Amino acid sequence: MEIIVYIIILLILIFWIYIIFIYNKPRKLTSKKIKDFQKKLKQIEVNISSKEKIIDYDKLYHKILLEAWYVWDFWSILKQKPIIIDDLNKIWELHKIRNKLVHDFFDFDENFLLNKQKVFLLEIKKLLDKLK
Repeated sequence: MEIIVYIIILLILIFWIYIIFIYNKPRKLTSKKIKDFQKKLKQIEVNISSKEKIIDYDKLYHKILLEAWYVWDFWSILKQKPIIIDDLNKIWELHKIRNKLVHDFFDFDENFLLNKQKVFLLEIKKLLDKLK
């Protein structure tokens, strides 16, 4: 009887290791999903203010990560240190800027925001390229 319990425990452990291994890898996106995200990216680019662009880029980046099977809120995903993100510190910085814009009504210099929105755009394009 004891051996059966050990076998069941071992099988459950193997199952969870398998699940963690499968879901730890990002899922490739379909070409339709990639096109949808690229279309949304173009829609964001016509926003008037850099502040709005940064906020929308942050939302889009998070949505792309969710589609690639990373779960939870953006902050929790970044804490997992996803292998798909090349420069995690850069994404953290961009997300923190977004948080300051949304939650703290922080006023950044417009040139600073223009620079950061370009960085965010580039990072989104890199992420989409990796998920093709």
